[in-house]
Amino acid sequence: MSWPKVRELAADLADERLVGAACAGRAPLFDAEVSGEDDDDRRYRLDAAARVCESCPVLAECNGVARELGRLAAGVWAGRGRHLPAPVGRPRDGAA
Repeated sequence: MSWPKVRELAADLADERLVGAACAGRAPLFDAEVSGEDDDDRRYRLDAAARVCESCPVLAECNGVARELGRLAAGVWAGRGRHLPAPVGRPRDGAA
């Protein structure tokens, strides 16, 4: 028995519909949470991630995959924040 190569294992984990995505290799930018990050930094990072999605060639496919994954699709998918943690700080003035 031969052990599969790392690249082969990674290919099995990836969804073929997302090949060529603009986010490839930038996973931390799109994650729902990054350790040690405050609410403002997270908002800035996720806004930057959503801007990357604007010109993505597989935007529609990404949206479909995110719908299929449901709550497992946390972070930015197809330009939208999904299943993000609630802000930690105090509510802003005027927030109800």
